[in-house]
Amino acid sequence: MAKSIRKRVNPFKFENLLKFLFIAVATVMILSACSVRQAQKTLLSAEGVKGAHIGIAIYNDTKGQWLTKYQSDHFFTPASNTKILATYLGLAFLEDSLPGWKMAENADTLFLMPLGDPSFMHPEFSYQPVVELIKNSKKQVVLVGNQQDHFELFGRGWSWSDYDQDYQPERSRMPIYGNVAHFYQSNQKITSIKPFYFFRDNVDLDKVGEKNWTRNISGNRFYTTNESNKSKYFQVPFTQQYAPLLVAVDLLSDTLGKKISFQNSISGPTNSFKTIKTVPTDSLLKIMMFRSDNFYADQIMLMASEKLLGRMDDAALIDSVSKTLFTNLPQRMRWVDGSGLSRYNLNTPENYIAILQQMQAKFGETRVKNIFEKGGEGTISAYYKNFPGTMYAKTGTLGGQVALSGFIYTPKQQKLYFSVLVANHMSPTSTQVRRAVETYLTKVTKGM
Repeated sequence: MAKSIRKRVNPFKFENLLKFLFIAVATVMILSACSVRQAQKTLLSAEGVKGAHIGIAIYNDTKGQWLTKYQSDHFFTPASNTKILATYLGLAFLEDSLPGWKMAENADTLFLMPLGDPSFMHPEFSYQPVVELIKNSKKQVVLVGNQQDHFELFGRGWSWSDYDQDYQPERSRMPIYGNVAHFYQSNQKITSIKPFYFFRDNVDLDKVGEKNWTRNISGNRFYTTNESNKSKYFQVPFTQQYAPLLVAVDLLSDTLGKKISFQNSISGPTNSFKTIKTVPTDSLLKIMMFRSDNFYADQIMLMASEKLLGRMDDAALIDSVSKTLFTNLPQRMRWVDGSGLSRYNLNTPENYIAILQQMQAKFGETRVKNIFEKGGEGTISAYYKNFPGTMYAKTGTLGGQVALSGFIYTPKQQKLYFSVLVANHMSPTSTQVRRAVETYLTKVTKGM
């Protein structure tokens, strides 16, 4: 009869293993407790954040352990930290260069379908292949829409009263000039407006220099206010509210001096659609993150939706990618737009750590570092100038809300992922809050 063989456990080895595990767990707890105490000294008790809600998550990726978790599973309004998600979608769906347009043609007609490219005729981008195509074509040019689109000009939860503010242009299938009027002035005079289409018949530029501009909520009648504006360059959004795409077609026709038509679909046989690529995707993402550009972020969402679903439907896109790309997040987030203008967005510090880790694993650290703004640059140009390590981060700001998420290389080259979200602060500006966060992260990094 076979004898059963039972291995005896060496009590000495087992006892050593228990000691090792105890020491490891205790070390993590001590480090976390020390970091939380540091937060208590520098951030949680700082002037400007008293009474606010704060969530902190810091993960030491080099050592594979949490450094700090303070209300890290609580939900906050992330403001422009939402652009981290928009960046992820841009990297995932928009390839090396933006798939800006689709083109088809027959014997006498050139059909062009816009795919939401925010660089189209934007003064920031000199490369305009579709403009050159239209100029050089001897065929009738027809712009084509998509009747399956399902999105509003403003995102859910956006402030309707900010319709004339430069940080809230309308979203569209065919953005043009960034969906804003660009004003240039010098020597107390307006020297140029692009596009001039809305101003040709009702504005005397010699009389309106150094004034602030606005427009009526229901149309494109622009006028000055009593407020002074000495900026050399500023923007005011125009609207496509009552005629989506038709306003863009009129602007394009006026600018190019060429009749362009619009129809909802293509009639008659054509060759198959070809994609026209425009600017490099990473260059647009870098600009978006550097100045926290809301318009670029939301157009990236619509372009990703077109690529994935064949239509522009932001709600359907978010539902789809939440069930595929972001199934392993620690908490279930609420996500409604690309820019973070909406207060309906809710996310946690732990989620941002997971998203940042996943982004780098999928797209590479070098590529992500090139897109994120560094300490002392962009929207954090006034902060982290003498930071002891190297920071790559994204800010977020709404009334009463401050956010900062990203990753740090310490002086000893340890890599820390971090997310600090502050909600409902009563400081008159965000400066006090940001300085408190800066002090806290600086002390944490010095100790690593």
